[in-house]
Amino acid sequence: MKEKLGKWFETQRTENLKFWKILFAAFLAVLVALNFFIHPHHPEYHYDVYPGFWALFALVASVAMVFVMKILIQPFLVGPEEDDVN
Repeated sequence: MKEKLGKWFETQRTENLKFWKILFAAFLAVLVALNFFIHPHHPEYHYDVYPGFWALFALVASVAMVFVMKILIQPFLVGPEEDDVN
């Protein structure tokens, strides 16, 4: 049983990756589309009334975090390479 499940996961990861990416993107698009029809009863924040605001906010925030990590944080973590002279 364990080996069959492992093989199934490996197949999904290698051969069916494009299908899962499309399915995940479609699921996220459906959630954003539902936001146009299902409104919060009492918006807690001012921007809650705009459909898809939190999805757009999450996208912008995650892209910004990637750029901050790549530009500012990575040089401190990687550091210069040291030559091993032996």
